[in-house]
Amino acid sequence: MPGRGEQKIRPVADRLEHAENLRNSLTHALMAGDTRRERIPSGEAAEETLLAITSAPGYPLAVPKLDSSGCRLVAMSSQPGNAHSEVALVSVGDSGAEKLRGRIAAYVEVPGEEQPEGSLPAEADLIANVDEISLASVRHLWSGGDALPEGERWWQLWLERAADREEEPIEVLRRLGPLAGLTLSEHTLSFARRTVVHVHGTPAQLSDLVGTNALPVEVRPAPMVEVFTEATWALQEDLADDLAGRTVPVQRDDAPVVTVLDTGVLAQHPLLKHSLVRSLTLRTDGQAGDAKGHGTEMAGLALYGDLSKVLSHNLEVHLRHRIESMRILYLDRDQSSEHDFGAVMAEAVARTEIEDPTAPRAYSMSVTAHTYEPSPVAGQPTAWSTAVDALAYGHDIAVSEEGDVTLLTPAEPGPRRLFFISAGNVRDPYVRDYLDRCDLMPVEDPAQSWNALTVGAYTRLAHVPAQNSDYAGWSPLAPDGELSPFSRTGVVLSNRWPNKPDIVMEGGNLLFQTMPDGELDTTAAKSHGVLTTTRASHARVQATHATSPATAQAARLAALVMDRYPHLKPETIRGLLVHCAEWTPAMWSRFTSAGAFGTKGNKQALGALLRRYGWGVPTEERLLNSAAHDFTLIAQEEFWPLRVANRQPKLSLMQVHDLPWPVEQLQTLGDERVRMRVTLSYFIEPWVGGQGWRDRFVYPSHELRFELPRPGEDPVDFQRRVSHDAAADELGRSAGTRRGKPRADRGWLLGQGQRQRGSLSSDLWDGTASELAERGHVAIYPAGGWWHRQKATDRAEMPVAYALLVTIRTPNAKTDLLTPIRSEIAARVPVSVPIEL
Repeated sequence: MPGRGEQKIRPVADRLEHAENLRNSLTHALMAGDTRRERIPSGEAAEETLLAITSAPGYPLAVPKLDSSGCRLVAMSSQPGNAHSEVALVSVGDSGAEKLRGRIAAYVEVPGEEQPEGSLPAEADLIANVDEISLASVRHLWSGGDALPEGERWWQLWLERAADREEEPIEVLRRLGPLAGLTLSEHTLSFARRTVVHVHGTPAQLSDLVGTNALPVEVRPAPMVEVFTEATWALQEDLADDLAGRTVPVQRDDAPVVTVLDTGVLAQHPLLKHSLVRSLTLRTDGQAGDAKGHGTEMAGLALYGDLSKVLSHNLEVHLRHRIESMRILYLDRDQSSEHDFGAVMAEAVARTEIEDPTAPRAYSMSVTAHTYEPSPVAGQPTAWSTAVDALAYGHDIAVSEEGDVTLLTPAEPGPRRLFFISAGNVRDPYVRDYLDRCDLMPVEDPAQSWNALTVGAYTRLAHVPAQNSDYAGWSPLAPDGELSPFSRTGVVLSNRWPNKPDIVMEGGNLLFQTMPDGELDTTAAKSHGVLTTTRASHARVQATHATSPATAQAARLAALVMDRYPHLKPETIRGLLVHCAEWTPAMWSRFTSAGAFGTKGNKQALGALLRRYGWGVPTEERLLNSAAHDFTLIAQEEFWPLRVANRQPKLSLMQVHDLPWPVEQLQTLGDERVRMRVTLSYFIEPWVGGQGWRDRFVYPSHELRFELPRPGEDPVDFQRRVSHDAAADELGRSAGTRRGKPRADRGWLLGQGQRQRGSLSSDLWDGTASELAERGHVAIYPAGGWWHRQKATDRAEMPVAYALLVTIRTPNAKTDLLTPIRSEIAARVPVSVPIEL
């Protein structure tokens, strides 16, 4: 593995073929550039050709060397859908192209003198990691995170400035933009090397600018929040009416529902009323509507997501789910004792299920117990978090006439419930090195819940305020793709408690300026927030910040999954959101610095990063679609891990899944890198006695682990090792300590010690295709829990439900794994087999 500061170089089996492919792609890209130049109006075409050089995922480009190899680097980005593949935009003239061809040729030349064993070919650091050379298009210029959106909208266009240019690129754009059908904003923002301007149009119209002297080098989403929030009341009404007219609500009575547990909702809001199935009130001061406005904000995000996206185009918006509101907060929050929220939440769930007992639901709660200083008991179960866990597990609810709530232990679990809870917010005062403070502020009650999906916040809203704005001269506190300054974390929680947060979603940013006395002045500006609906009498939309909007957006994604895959169970949907989440480049750079996938990687540091960022950001595209070179297996299973022997419950069974890997194809791929993701999600029954939360009184009813075979391990040895590890786990010893067995399974990002905290475990494995071919099984085995340790014989008849998700991904887009796996599945149905421990 490369040491600190060394470049990771991709092994290439056939250098001749690789070099020939790059030579051909360079030639074709330059020819396509000549063709494009002919279509540009006379005198407006750039002399050099803009190329996109894409790396193999996981293998960074040698940027300084690339910039001195006949190519002039103008921008860097990451491919949408794959945060670990870099794209370098380079400008190349005729002489530069020849120099680059020379570098490719040197890569395959046979040296005249014998080279030391293990030495790399010439130019390997530059050429080996390059996967593709192509003519740059708008798709390559796009840096919005997700795929380039369609339709007419506002875009933020970054133009390259250069001292040797006779004319500023913005002047060229003002000539060419109207010819392409683009509308330009009145104001621009210029830096030494870049000019930023907003344009309105379609991706096709933007493509007419690529290769011109307007020199566009980056296209970003336009930060439209401030545009909408600062609009006049009449314009906001027109915008809301236009969107309402373009919105097509779902008509099915069985469509999924996001239940917003908050301050109520403005039921007659034109963007909500068509999809609001009911608005209920619980334990409040009797006033109808939205007590404080927070609930209406969350309802808009739960239904549409960030409104700036749908207000920025003119396409129809087809909704696939509905919303309902349950008001659980008083007008004055201080009148409501937060220690009552466990009962309040249980009663709220009961009320909604009485209204519609069969609706597929995702409960969204952006309400937490406010704390201002870290507590030594942070992470421990409370009445509130225990109520969440019991409700998610399937406990029944009884409410007396006096309003007393009882959670009834079922003879067998009832329908499980899916909860989304905000991680809680870091509050003023903020500091410049905000990540350290976020790491010291633990998630707020009840976000430590084992069964809920806890949502933190990150931000892509890191643009510099325009020079003519109210905040000219201010700077964004968080850089693009980093944790939001508002987001709490689980870094300081004891390793006895779950990894939290589970995922992060957009929560906005802070702007700051340094005062003359050195103090930091911060503000949650509208321009750096998430756009949503409002209950205000003078507006239709407003910006909101922090982990609340992040949570509502996550619940919306769950509803979309429910609609697309109605057979998935709550624990599976929770697992899928984690499984499909990815870290941004900014986050991933932190993991890389901690030695991700390295033999000397710092597992403690990697675990701390997991408890800062969760598993990253899930997107609608990744949740609902799959690429041909990715494959995801989802298994929803039940088994009975306990059996009663001599009136004592024993951990007796593990479940082994046979994976339908295309073994021959994987072996043919040989040393090609393959990445596997494994996620295990299940719900626990909480122990409510307290008593120290250890030994007989541990909080979870049971815990589950997953294991895969190691290289060279046959099925018998694999099952024997898992049985030993299960026994060792129950006795409190480290697994994998038998003589002759390695202590660690190389290739995992986190490893057992960091991933197996809580009832949702996930990990990434990186290795070769031939190594993956040997990992054709996954074992799920039980570990401890109060069911076993308290000799709860009545629980031996309780089935344990879980969801197992496994994805394999190859960085080579030409490698189709899905087709051979489908053939394998057709030939043999994947099964899970219970085996004695």
